[in-house]
Amino acid sequence: MINILPQSNAGCLEIHFSGKVTAPEYQQFLNTVRERLMANNQLNLVVEFAGFEFYGDFETAKQDLKFGFGEYKSIHRAAFVGDQKWIGWFTRFVGPFTRAEEMQFPADQLDDAVKWACG
Repeated sequence: MINILPQSNAGCLEIHFSGKVTAPEYQQFLNTVRERLMANNQLNLVVEFAGFEFYGDFETAKQDLKFGFGEYKSIHRAAFVGDQKWIGWFTRFVGPFTRAEEMQFPADQLDDAVKWACG
């Protein structure tokens, strides 16, 4: 499931990923990102992973990959929040291939992540 958190604003999108993410949920997320980018040309993200299991199907994983090579190029800062080891691995692995400043924060430091990414 993807929830766009109400404290999001035009320049900073705060998102909560949990369970298995479906293609329609991911499409809604992409639509929101595209709307914000059309208005601002740049966007900061705070992505919180809590109980995130992965994608519900291949189509969703494919959408995420396309996002990574497309709209993600317009992300200025991305804070990834959660204690899963793969988050740190992911940020180190993709960091050299993106324009975004990326940082991982432990699950109990959501406020710090928001300050870093959106402050």
